[in-house]
Amino acid sequence: MKLNLVKQELEKLYLRSPEWIPTSPREIIWQEPEPNTWVQLLEQPSEYSADQALLLCKCGDREWVAWVPEHGEVILHEGQFY
Repeated sequence: MKLNLVKQELEKLYLRSPEWIPTSPREIIWQEPEPNTWVQLLEQPSEYSADQALLLCKCGDREWVAWVPEHGEVILHEGQFY
């Protein structure tokens, strides 16, 4: 009985773990990015830059050349935006 209670408590903690809670729409529904699309950045490249970027072209397997207003051109990994 005691072992079963411990198991139930561990399952509750596991299910409430922040790693399993979607933190962005990207984690819920992923659509393949396309050039000339505005995306939301998870983190701004600088304190004064915009929090969105315009995808210009793909430059690697999961990387994009993008333009961020008030910052300029950047290379973004697909995990950095949604």
